[in-house]
Amino acid sequence: MIQLKGRQAGALKCVIPADMSERQMIDGFSKLLSMGSRLFEGSEIVIDLQTRVFSPSLLSKIWKCFIEPSGCCVKEWIVSDEHSRTWLDRMGFRTAETDRLYARREAPHSAGASAETLVHAGTVRGGQKLAHGGDVIVMGNVNRGAEISAAGNVTVIGRLDGLVHAGCGGDDGKAIIARSLETGQIRIGTKVGIIDSSSVFWGKSVFIKISENEVQVAPWPAL
Repeated sequence: MIQLKGRQAGALKCVIPADMSERQMIDGFSKLLSMGSRLFEGSEIVIDLQTRVFSPSLLSKIWKCFIEPSGCCVKEWIVSDEHSRTWLDRMGFRTAETDRLYARREAPHSAGASAETLVHAGTVRGGQKLAHGGDVIVMGNVNRGAEISAAGNVTVIGRLDGLVHAGCGGDDGKAIIARSLETGQIRIGTKVGIIDSSSVFWGKSVFIKISENEVQVAPWPAL
């Protein structure tokens, strides 16, 4: 029979024995729903397939006979079969293994290390959006309608006419450098700066940072 275990990290764990046939599995889910459908509605569920070989058709059956009618949300899939894990990864589903992989990838950042600098060689055109977890350097112009969001600093070795947000995670200690400032708004951390085209800094090389809780623009040597 399908085993339902207590909540782990806020989620119920549903264990499907590997030796259970698909017919038995469907009957088992029907029994769970008849016993307490309200228990699952809106709840997060961890589905443990154990050594069962997974396939997209199996997922479809689990969806139709349990996930959809119960109103639950699958937080994670647990599989020990390598082929099954590959299927789930290819379909974009979270597994315990992929969570561990992402945790390892993100560990350096959580320890305080910054992401590598993103260098964009060329113009960022209107409608384009760049987002990065570290510093961003644009070797070209940022046209009107373009957007750049960086957790770190942003340097534009060209004309800045689009929207740039440095320290987009809320870090007011970041800065923006531009060879030619031609945009009416910039953002750093939690602050927004408005620049008028009549400003003495318009069209000039600038260094922009937060000082005394305000956005300040200063001249920067020509790049």
